[in-house]
Amino acid sequence: MQLPKIDVQDRTLPQLLNDMETGNLQVPRFQREFVWPLTKTRELLDSIYKEFPIGTFFLWRAPAGSQPLYRPLGDMGIPEPKPGMPVSYILDGQQRLASLYVAIKGIRVEWRDYGRICIDLETATQYDQKKEEDSKDEIFVYRSSDNRRYVAVKDLVGPDNLTIYNNILQNWQPAFNKASNLLRNNYPFSVVWIQEQTLEDAIVIFQRINQAGQRLSRYDLVCANVWTDDFDLRKRVADLNRGYALQGFGAIDETIFTQTFALILKDQCTTVAELSLETDEILGVWTGVLRALHLAIDFVVNNLGVRHAEYLPYSGIIVVLAYYFYHAPTSAITAKEREALWNWFWRVTLSERYSATSPSRMAEDAKKLRTLIDGQEVVFNYPSTVTPESVARTRMTSTTSSLRNAALCMLALKQPRNLKDGSPVNLKDSFFSNLKSPERHHVFPVGYLRSRDIPATQVHLLPNFCLIPADLNREISNRAPAQYFAEYQSVNPEFAAAAESHILPVAPAGAVWKNDFNAFIEERAKRIADELNRLLVGGCAEITVRLETPPVSEVDTLEIRLRDFIDHVLTAYLGPNYWKQAMPGDVIVDVKELIADLLSRHPYEDQAQFLSARRRLDFCDVSHYEKIILKNWRQFEGSFQRKEEFERHSSAYRKLRNCVQHNRKPTDIEQKNGEAAMLWFEKIIDKYEQMIATAEGGGDELEDQESQ
Repeated sequence: MQLPKIDVQDRTLPQLLNDMETGNLQVPRFQREFVWPLTKTRELLDSIYKEFPIGTFFLWRAPAGSQPLYRPLGDMGIPEPKPGMPVSYILDGQQRLASLYVAIKGIRVEWRDYGRICIDLETATQYDQKKEEDSKDEIFVYRSSDNRRYVAVKDLVGPDNLTIYNNILQNWQPAFNKASNLLRNNYPFSVVWIQEQTLEDAIVIFQRINQAGQRLSRYDLVCANVWTDDFDLRKRVADLNRGYALQGFGAIDETIFTQTFALILKDQCTTVAELSLETDEILGVWTGVLRALHLAIDFVVNNLGVRHAEYLPYSGIIVVLAYYFYHAPTSAITAKEREALWNWFWRVTLSERYSATSPSRMAEDAKKLRTLIDGQEVVFNYPSTVTPESVARTRMTSTTSSLRNAALCMLALKQPRNLKDGSPVNLKDSFFSNLKSPERHHVFPVGYLRSRDIPATQVHLLPNFCLIPADLNREISNRAPAQYFAEYQSVNPEFAAAAESHILPVAPAGAVWKNDFNAFIEERAKRIADELNRLLVGGCAEITVRLETPPVSEVDTLEIRLRDFIDHVLTAYLGPNYWKQAMPGDVIVDVKELIADLLSRHPYEDQAQFLSARRRLDFCDVSHYEKIILKNWRQFEGSFQRKEEFERHSSAYRKLRNCVQHNRKPTDIEQKNGEAAMLWFEKIIDKYEQMIATAEGGGDELEDQESQ
């Protein structure tokens, strides 16, 4: 029988302290150390004596078989849990419980002797008798006990408390009894037990309880976990990143450091592995790990076209390479090893292997690459998912797109040349890292496309991107591509080679000479896809098999556009937190179950990434979109006009989508009706996006720069 995930109980202090004393209740490593001063402990005891509330305690019952995550507290007399014994962790209330534990046990922590915290029975009696209502005298003080007026807290509940009680003044005895009974059994401690929850869930709960809604990243938790007076991981990483920035590569993601240490020390880079890192472990491999990271960065820069950190297809690539170089006996790798690393990089990148479940896949790849060192043959057969369609719909503004970044790396490897004079294009830091820089030019300039009524959403498509220097960019301005291409062809005898270095299709019959934007996007997308797939070992492209029906990739694209459209409309009317208000009840339930199922299968995923309404829409299907739009018809009526037309086209699109999803070839009628429905939806969304672009001024900062 499954236990409830939340169980609220009243516990007594002896019960809680006994759990700590036996090792059943531990402090997790991601909690900070016990730092409460004596004054805070005395105030806590004062609140208990006055029967003020002291807050709820949140405790997590770790699932059986969980990796130990306790912070060693032997100096406080708290033993490690016994093997096989169930363990609970304090998520909130650690400082309060630890304070009570050391005060009642009379433990000395560093210079602080909690055994010297005493109750002042005279002051306590005056408080109870209301003789000194405005008295600022303290009931609990820090001094030596005399077992008359001043009795140590540890002795209030100790074995000699009856003897002490009999030796104090009679009129102080009620205060003694009250304090003793409250600490023994009478003061109720409200405990919320968190159970049937994974470590990742427990961390999220900890973050939300302790940060008042402000999330603490995994990196923050690891830094806090390994911090000592002599070792500050956050500061060391910041210093290293300043060095990488000065070298022109740029700062790398902070999690690369913690994942690298975890992978090298634990052979895993999951959240659990990162949080189990210990300071001494990190220091023991520090020099070797830094060397490995430097070698990994050097390798991607000089061999793979990754000229800047922001253009890594996946941050995990550095982690896996660092693992390899850490274990390699020398930094001078062989041609065979270089070929294997090249093959792995492009197979991982073009297959989108690290787009999900990446920690486990990174560990799997790292261990496989390590066998290279022993001379074994290593082959990676991850099939490429890159197609002309996927390239054509990728936007340059999608900074986390592995396909966009793969294309940038590929273009860097082509050593692009200036179209006008054939000189090398400078791909240094300031040029290659600034997405808002005017040097990041479009083949078809923004101003030119705007004058041709091309939707603003298509301006920043990857096939329209070209690495052109700032001076040439200003010279081109808003001219038609055929015009400035013809000019540069006439003055540059190496124009064809320069164009080829950018993968620009400039054959005489090419679309660019006709200023045909859509045909150019199609032509160049195919060229880019072919070039990327040619990078695989042996030049053998392994493209994922798709259905023979043309609308397959378009079906996927339209579904994404529909989600964006729904999100934009509902956000405009109801604000970003529209989920509960706008969603039908069954949609909310379905999405909740789908997210829960994903997290149960991939427990290392961060639940917080599914909090936004837009992210939750990714779990919806076409039938859900129908229900959402119909429930909020008032907001969507302006776009769709007639409800019966919307329902008819939605049904046709849903049927075609189901065929694609279940790998079933649609009938001719399903095919034609589905294509017609998709065209209907696309035109409606195009019109809406154009309206929004016009209302917002027709473009972003980059567009304004190019139109000047």
